Amino acid sequence: MSLFHSLLSRAAAWFFACMLVSSPAFAQETLSREIWKAGAMSVTVIQDLPGEMPISIFSGPASEAERAKYFKDGKAEAGINVFLLRMQGKIALFDAGTGTLFQSPGKLLATLASLGIQPEDVDYILLTHMHMDHIGGLLRKDESRVFPKATLRVSRAEIDSWLSRAEQDPANANAAKVKAVVAAYKGDTVPAFEFGDEVLPGVTALEAIGHTPGHTVYRLTEGGKSLLIVGDLLHAMSLQFPLPDECPTYDMDPPQAVLTRKRIFALAAKEKTPIAGIHFPFANAIGMVKKDGKGWKFERLK
Repeated sequence: MSLFHSLLSRAAAWFFACMLVSSPAFAQETLSREIWKAGAMSVTVIQDLPGEMPISIFSGPASEAERAKYFKDGKAEAGINVFLLRMQGKIALFDAGTGTLFQSPGKLLATLASLGIQPEDVDYILLTHMHMDHIGGLLRKDESRVFPKATLRVSRAEIDSWLSRAEQDPANANAAKVKAVVAAYKGDTVPAFEFGDEVLPGVTALEAIGHTPGHTVYRLTEGGKSLLIVGDLLHAMSLQFPLPDECPTYDMDPPQAVLTRKRIFALAAKEKTPIAGIHFPFANAIGMVKKDGKGWKFERLK
């Protein structure tokens, strides 16, 4: 990993924390709602934290004036979501939110409790990737595990890359947090998977690298219906659907992130499969993707 990307990783993680806690949207009530159901599967979106993405973190071929058309007062509504999957008596989470990492603690545990779910009830946690706003909720302040019985699943490319960085650059805050997560969820509770694997019955891991080296999109399939949980495929919906070449500083390999974004958009549009995103605004947590000129458009569901 280059020094540039090492510094970028640290800066992006902490800038993201500052960006979220400064958002006036934190006055909102944390919410949850079922967004998708097929056979024995049901998916509920949980808003861990609301937030906004500032225009200043984005770059690409568009001019500043063109980019500004897709923001309101230089900001785009976003947030941090966690997706809860119930299937065959089992409970799985897609990502784990922020926990106590940021000034405003994440609301995942409180919302799970309101749904009658305690940390010990969670069977699986499937990570889209291992940036801190996705793994912070795995650990308590003393770095013990939050979910005592959960099996943690993550792509081999993702976990290997972060552990390698932890060895090469101990000052990298994100890599250090990954190392702490692996230490807490040690042994056979961190079985890595390869892209294309069926990680749970009806849940397949799709390669979506670019944002991070092992970023994963999950395809859920049941009874002829499908859903794509797209993680950090995009951060500002208002900008990156019509202008998919635009990238935030959080994308570790921007050219690859652009290729992946377009490929997953095209897949979702062709198959008429809804997508759900970790950084989508809560009200727009799920929707359909359709081609729109040189870009794409998002049509909200539910």
